[in-house]
Amino acid sequence: MEGLEKLEKEVLELNNSNVTAVFEYLRTRTDLYDKFENEEKSAEQMWKFICDKARKQAVHNVAMIADNLVYMWAVTYFIKSNDELGLNENKDKLPTPIDVTKKKETKKPEDNQITLFGEVKK
Repeated sequence: MEGLEKLEKEVLELNNSNVTAVFEYLRTRTDLYDKFENEEKSAEQMWKFICDKARKQAVHNVAMIADNLVYMWAVTYFIKSNDELGLNENKDKLPTPIDVTKKKETKKPEDNQITLFGEVKK
C-alpha cells in the first residue's frame, strides 16, 4: 500500500480534478498496486503522458477522448517502463534560460549570410 499512498499524496498536491478522476479508477485496480511502487513513476508524469497521447489525437487543436481510453493510457503508463514508453527524464525537463541562450549562440545562419547584428557586443 506504500506506493498507493505515495501516488495519492502526489495526486492531492496536483490539485487537478481530472487527475483525481483517473486516480480513483486506478485505485480500483488492485492488480496494479505493485506497479505503484516503481520509483520512476509519478502522478504528474502519468498526467503528462496522457495529455501527450490526447494531443496526438487532436484535430484542429481539439480532442475528445473517452474516459475508458484515458484509463487505458493510465494503466499502460504504470505497466510499461519509462524506456518502453519513450519517457526520458531529460526529455521531460524544460530547458533553462541558459540552455536556450547557449543553443542560440551556437546556431549559425544556414545560408552563411552575415547579419547586421551578429557582431554587436553588449
